[in-house]
Amino acid sequence: MVINNTYKLFLSFLFVTSFFLPQYVTNAQHRGDDLSFQGLTYEDNLTTKAAAMGGAMTAVSGDLSSLFYNTAGLARIDKFQISVDVNQYSMQWRENQNWFPDRQFTTLPFYLEGLYVPQRQNNGVWDYLLYKDTNYFLSSPLLGKDPYSADAANWKKFKTGAALNNAKIAIPFNVGDNKFVAAVGYLSNNINDYDRNDTYLSPMLTSYDYENFNKVINGVDTLVVNWSRFTRQRSGLMNNLVFGLSNELIDNVMVGVGMKIQFGKSDDYQSLVRIGDFHLVDIQKFKFFFVDSSEVLSGSSKYSSASFNLGTMIQLSVLKIGLKIDLPYTLTRNINYTDVSSGISTETHPVIGQDKVKMPAIYNLGISFQPVDEFLISFNYEYAPYSKAVFSFATPDSSFRQWADQNTFAFGMEYKMYDFLSLMAGYRSIPEVFVPDGAAIKDRGPLDNSYNFGVSISAFLVRIDLAYEYRTLKYYDSYYSNTNYAFESNSTIKLGLSYSY
Repeated sequence: MVINNTYKLFLSFLFVTSFFLPQYVTNAQHRGDDLSFQGLTYEDNLTTKAAAMGGAMTAVSGDLSSLFYNTAGLARIDKFQISVDVNQYSMQWRENQNWFPDRQFTTLPFYLEGLYVPQRQNNGVWDYLLYKDTNYFLSSPLLGKDPYSADAANWKKFKTGAALNNAKIAIPFNVGDNKFVAAVGYLSNNINDYDRNDTYLSPMLTSYDYENFNKVINGVDTLVVNWSRFTRQRSGLMNNLVFGLSNELIDNVMVGVGMKIQFGKSDDYQSLVRIGDFHLVDIQKFKFFFVDSSEVLSGSSKYSSASFNLGTMIQLSVLKIGLKIDLPYTLTRNINYTDVSSGISTETHPVIGQDKVKMPAIYNLGISFQPVDEFLISFNYEYAPYSKAVFSFATPDSSFRQWADQNTFAFGMEYKMYDFLSLMAGYRSIPEVFVPDGAAIKDRGPLDNSYNFGVSISAFLVRIDLAYEYRTLKYYDSYYSNTNYAFESNSTIKLGLSYSY
């Protein structure tokens, strides 16, 4: 079909306004959780074109991206195709901790907030005696700032990188009168995780309710609270070999089967550096002592798994409906760490073991609508019931909390302005698998919002795709004593080159 100029203006307006959809909310990372499977739940299987459309590709056919989204869509490929995608990314983590004055210990939050910096010469001096001294200097709190902003952050962490994202090839062939399409691809996923807590307390003061806390702080006994700085980071690469086979079973009914083999490695680091101890004795009566000790866990994790998926797609006039099921599988993590404890003396010992997680089946439903040849709009819904995942750890992990289910929504559209030029845009909301502390909703993680756009240029037998994705995550952990505002962002530029004949 050919669309007139008025319709072109309307589609252009719809395309532009899609970039100004309202932001909804949040994203997260637990404070102080031990190393386990962090950084592995989000797979960047977005090819360049798919990234430009927000990943809403379960009901889109005839493109090599179907190898990663729904192998049934490969059935509409009628020529040999090969493509390569590269990307460049920039990530940021930051956090702002706000501590509140406490009725039992009014000045203690000043230490944790950084408004008062203790001095070593005052080790063991009662705090109520210190603040009567003229040398007790207290900084002014930061007011009027967006708690998620860079200006308000207590710390920031940045990381950039560039890599081959994926390479894939599809070959149509016939068996008798039946046409099949076979495809194979390589996909790399960056493993990135960072968590930091500058006020890691043990025991956590807010683990006591007020009644029991008053019984502990009785003027006779002393409650010792360790104050440490916690840091956890992981960086690595997950390699994926992906295979797919598709066939148009009957007219307008496509089926496909896929297999994915994963193997990868990450460098892991976790430290707990003691700053000092609070000795709590009575209301408004406590001492602070510096303590020089630390525990550092470092080494590597190796990952492996094999999984299968089934897909189908049905075309109904201008509508396509796609369904993909990732079958259950087991992901294995082999650990090789060294644990170094330093204090009065230094002790070193190895930590070797194997952790496993049995992943449940994951379901993807997609709908695409193409009212005219020049315009395509698609929707995607993924349900991952991670609450049913079964974890087994070589060493008991008291910090681990069961993952939450993921309900991911995606929207994308493509407008073919000219025969050689297409414009694309999309949006995704991706829930995290953890629930922030103090959250009102206990079975749903905060949302990672992804905004996407791109262009596609075709010339002769070559197609060049360019896409930009911006993801943000905001969330807060809430306690009686403090609120921690966390922010994460990821900006990615992708470039894809495809060839067909």
